[in-house]
Amino acid sequence: MIKRHIYFGMSVVLALCGCAGPRGAGLPVPRPLGSDIPSFHAASDAVDETASAEAIERQDTITLPQALALALMRNPELEAFSHEVRAAEARTVQARLFPNPEIEVAVDSFDRGGAGFDAADSSVVLGQLIELGGKRRWRARVAEAQGELAGWDYEAKRLDVFTRTAQRFTEMLAAQLRHELAVSAVALAEQTSHAVGERVKAGKEPPVQAAKAVAELEMTRLAALEAENSLVVSRKKLAVMWGTEEPHFQKVVGDLDSVLDALPAVETLRLRLSSNPDLARGDVELKLRQAALASEKSARAPDLEATVGLQHFEEDGTDALAFGVGFPLPLFDRNQGNIAAAKHEIAKKQAEQRAAETELATELAEIHARLMSAHRRALTLRSKVVPAMEETFAAAHNGYGQGKFGFLDVLDAQRGLFIVRGDLLDALSDYHIALTDIQRITGTSIEELLRMKPEEKQ
Repeated sequence: MIKRHIYFGMSVVLALCGCAGPRGAGLPVPRPLGSDIPSFHAASDAVDETASAEAIERQDTITLPQALALALMRNPELEAFSHEVRAAEARTVQARLFPNPEIEVAVDSFDRGGAGFDAADSSVVLGQLIELGGKRRWRARVAEAQGELAGWDYEAKRLDVFTRTAQRFTEMLAAQLRHELAVSAVALAEQTSHAVGERVKAGKEPPVQAAKAVAELEMTRLAALEAENSLVVSRKKLAVMWGTEEPHFQKVVGDLDSVLDALPAVETLRLRLSSNPDLARGDVELKLRQAALASEKSARAPDLEATVGLQHFEEDGTDALAFGVGFPLPLFDRNQGNIAAAKHEIAKKQAEQRAAETELATELAEIHARLMSAHRRALTLRSKVVPAMEETFAAAHNGYGQGKFGFLDVLDAQRGLFIVRGDLLDALSDYHIALTDIQRITGTSIEELLRMKPEEKQ
């Protein structure tokens, strides 16, 4: 059994990270998954988390909560989405503004008879566009909906960063354990090679067996080198999640061996799809298209151009007030094409939303099946297969020293033991990765998942 006594569960995230930082006005209420971990927000006036993030990054070892905190505060992609939220908020402010008035100064009959300005008539006219039909109101509604979309895009990216960081942490933790397993395989192969060499010297084994033992030893050393290279790659992939190319930390600490006794039923998980940010985004996009339709309808009403001005007649020195109102006649263009297109956009989005709901339910079922499979494999390997192979190897190794078994029996038992230990690592890694995928698609933290009604225990 793989034994690690450092807690790997997500629940410690809350205790470590405390309350989340302030959220922008355009951001939706965050999904439960990782909602209490501070994440990057552009132009935030909250307490600066940079110093604590740098302190974590300088450590030699990193826990899962620390990796998540680093990623959510410093991930470049999440930062970009945060700036888009701020930009959408600014566009909403702009959409609410009235059109600027216009001022026009005109001089007529300049230099008539060589008199320059003395004989010129002049006028000052102030004009204002008056939007009718609720154009400004619906323009603001469209901008607000676009801001909500940007907020949901940020929330989806936040969950993506959370999930990918947790999965890469799991991959590195598994890579560490594979490297440790490979190193122990080398040590065991060295012992076996030495034992075979002693029996060859004593004339109890033919020399060819010593050559086979040396070959097996070299193969395990190559496997250890490959495991070390994989560990280096996995460390860099994890550090990339918070924008670091050359990580300072050398090790992650966690418990890959932690497995639930039972899992929530897929029917129970399906009820949590309403928390999926992609579905929520679709609802807002539908609202955006409905606002766009109302905006197109409001464009049927012609706008008024009102002017008022003062005109001075130089010839008799009199002044006159002038005013006017102008508007286009909607005889041919009543915006009918754009209105029809907006209606079809609404129908299209409704169909897309139904398709997205079906697709998410299918994806959830696939992930759940993958989770169940990894769960069964992990429990079976850990409780039955690995102990059996450990017992088999111990018996073969002891029996070889007593002359009861041949070298090939020991070699087969040794290979079998390390294969099933590697299979257990793969199953545990697949289990934790599938569990984070379940959390991402439901938008639900592991704490809430643990409170769901479980299926029958395995």
